[in-house]
Amino acid sequence: MPLDELIEFSESPFVSVFQAQHQETLRAFIGNFFKCMVSVELSPMRQIKQLCDIDLRVLPGESVHEVNDREVWVTVYPYWKKKANVAVGVVLSDPQFRLPSETFLGILARQLLKRFRQAIRYSFDVDLQIFGEHLITDLIGEYIARVGFDQHKIRFVIDLFRSIRTTTFEDRVFNTGLIITRSHRAYRAESRYCRIVPLNEPIVVVPSLRYENRFWYLADGSSCFYVCDRNLKINSLFFFDDEHTITSFISTKFLSRYLDEQDVAFRTINGKEMVIVEATGDEFTYSAGQWHFRNYVDIKDAIMEVLPLFGQSAIEALMELIWSLMTRRNSSLIWIPKRQEDIPSLTMRSTRLWDERILLDDPRYSGLIYRLASSDGALVFLQDSRVACFGAIANIRASSYDSQHIIGSGELAAQFLSQSGVVIKVSQDGRGRVYRDMKMRWII
Repeated sequence: MPLDELIEFSESPFVSVFQAQHQETLRAFIGNFFKCMVSVELSPMRQIKQLCDIDLRVLPGESVHEVNDREVWVTVYPYWKKKANVAVGVVLSDPQFRLPSETFLGILARQLLKRFRQAIRYSFDVDLQIFGEHLITDLIGEYIARVGFDQHKIRFVIDLFRSIRTTTFEDRVFNTGLIITRSHRAYRAESRYCRIVPLNEPIVVVPSLRYENRFWYLADGSSCFYVCDRNLKINSLFFFDDEHTITSFISTKFLSRYLDEQDVAFRTINGKEMVIVEATGDEFTYSAGQWHFRNYVDIKDAIMEVLPLFGQSAIEALMELIWSLMTRRNSSLIWIPKRQEDIPSLTMRSTRLWDERILLDDPRYSGLIYRLASSDGALVFLQDSRVACFGAIANIRASSYDSQHIIGSGELAAQFLSQSGVVIKVSQDGRGRVYRDMKMRWII
């Protein structure tokens, strides 16, 4: 339904203070979170009319306009004065993997509208994080709650785990974990490859529990989680069974085996990060005042595309290896060259201690492969996912490769080796990067 008056935000009296105090915060936080380019459009009606021939004055209630699979506009129309609204837009483009889902974009639109309404009411004399960290936290809370959880309870658990991630028990940082499920009855151990140990008395997650470090210390967030229902009542402890134990990280295997479609897992890591994982593959990580979002399925699909000869089980094993290295902060280079003969031509030396056919997806060798990946030099796999060698040192000196814009030796080696095939680099900060054709393509 058309509004009586709809004007561009650039024509409102609030534009200068918004640009000075909030615009860059909004752009940076959304861009960092979704890993895409973000721009703030202060005259969206004119811009989208020129771009897509869409007249926002006719149907201003429509907030999300997809230009193509690489660009989408989120436009909101906060009330300004009697019978008058303003139009302001946020444009997301050039994502590393894909743009956010329609559901995610709809929630983003609601959160933006809420914040612009509040900011206009106070002439933008509001908390600087209203368009920053607070926006992203509320966005995550509403997104998780979409499957039937109470948004306020989810937001409480987010704040709780963000608080206890930096606490200590007996002067040591520790990890902990909690799984929220639809109901304890729905969380049946026999279908989850795990053991469920009921508590003698249920424990309700309340604000005072954030100070009970001994309680949270009992669940390590790796092999053991507390399990609570949607009302935040903890009735049991969850343990991985012996056959499928995962000792240090939430992974794709964790998602497929232990979480149902409406479950969500919370955990803390090494006194620094708080991680939220959904069964859908969505993961939200909070560290150093920033939220980051990634989807395991998107990353898996992207890696399958660049490694077409890897089978399904080999791709899954590679993903498990990457997550483990990232979580444990082990610096590593993994190289899958296009041709086996490229290995001696691009490296100075490497090590091969056996002639045995060792495959990436053979569970008997998972421990060995992890150690090979976390040692100095690159771990090299052939296109059939067989281990070729390890400790490979890039022969950069013997080439004319221009390295003047490269920051560190690991990045230099990764870009150099990626002239043949794919290189996955894991840094000590826990970040993973994928290189191809001598360029960094994705941050995972």
